[in-house]
Amino acid sequence: MAILKVFKYLQDDEYQSLLQTAERKSFRPGALLIRQGEEQTSLHILVKGNAKVVRDHEGFMVDISQRGPGEIFGDMSFIEGQPASASVEACDPEVLAIVITHASIKKFIQADSAFAGRFYESLAAILSRRLRDTTNMLDASQSPEDVWGNP
Repeated sequence: MAILKVFKYLQDDEYQSLLQTAERKSFRPGALLIRQGEEQTSLHILVKGNAKVVRDHEGFMVDISQRGPGEIFGDMSFIEGQPASASVEACDPEVLAIVITHASIKKFIQADSAFAGRFYESLAAILSRRLRDTTNMLDASQSPEDVWGNP
């Protein structure tokens, strides 16, 4: 199974080494890859299957988005050192994720300080794309009158 290159600024050999140090985890439908409110010390790359991002709002689970292979989860918590802002739930009969720990990234940075720049530039690009997608989705869901009001 080919692994999509998620961290686009990493060199190919760095990316392959990173994947070799990562843990592979399988999840059944309904299993949580990430639980809202829990501390996250790793990133998850979805390799097979789909997962949905859900958030508890006053006791009700609200679907935020659905993601497929090549998507990354846990990045906000990984960067900020904050608990997860949402849960990620497996949707398909078999969901496979690669888990990259903070400790693993530290080792790569210690071995090559330039790795940090390429790794975090890749994360910045992912977060920027998500923010742009969210902004476009919000723009599409609102009429000009909702945004500017009626004159």
